[in-house]
Amino acid sequence: MRRFLREQRLWAPADAPEEERILPHVLWLPHDQPQVLEYFARVREILDRYPELITTVAEEDLHATVQKIERFDKQGRRVDVRRLHEAAPVLQHELASLPPIDIEIGPPRASASASVADVFPEAALHEFYLRVREGLLVAGLRLPSPAKYYWGHLTGGYGLTDTDTPELAQRSDRLASELGRGLRPGSRVRARISSVWLVLEKQDPVSNRYTFRRVHEIHLGHTGERQAA
Repeated sequence: MRRFLREQRLWAPADAPEEERILPHVLWLPHDQPQVLEYFARVREILDRYPELITTVAEEDLHATVQKIERFDKQGRRVDVRRLHEAAPVLQHELASLPPIDIEIGPPRASASASVADVFPEAALHEFYLRVREGLLVAGLRLPSPAKYYWGHLTGGYGLTDTDTPELAQRSDRLASELGRGLRPGSRVRARISSVWLVLEKQDPVSNRYTFRRVHEIHLGHTGERQAA
């Protein structure tokens, strides 16, 4: 396993002001679905045995990234809380005709630099991703180039260090093995995406964490604004 927050993944240089470590995002948050929280509690039980290799994601930080948003919109305005609230009705309109999506999460696995659980079905999630992008673009926000195909996943932990010694490599192999079989039976969990959140997400390389501030909730299959934080 390698460290996740390597230089090429950092949103800002080490000496940048704190506000440069914050980017607006659209996230799916599973905190209203206890079966998902219980599932990732089981994942944490495994990952917590390897604190020298991986930083577990706390329950309150669980999320699936749908779309990153650039710091400044098409008019050059910083995308802050007020700007996200302004964009929310446009995104809500785009998602009004899209019904909630039933999904399946898992099984968990070790990637090159994290513990992840993939989300299915792929086709429905890709359509969802495209609709979210369309709403954000119509709202005047700037986005990174689109992915060829959306990869839905939740992260259970971020790699803390490069496994560059035989001992660490052996521990990394053991982590991958335990993660691959440790949740059986019950290596998958069902859930439903019925809303997404516009958030301000913070990347913290020191603590090896991502945290976020909820700004505005957008509900699938509804017209009109629903909830602001």
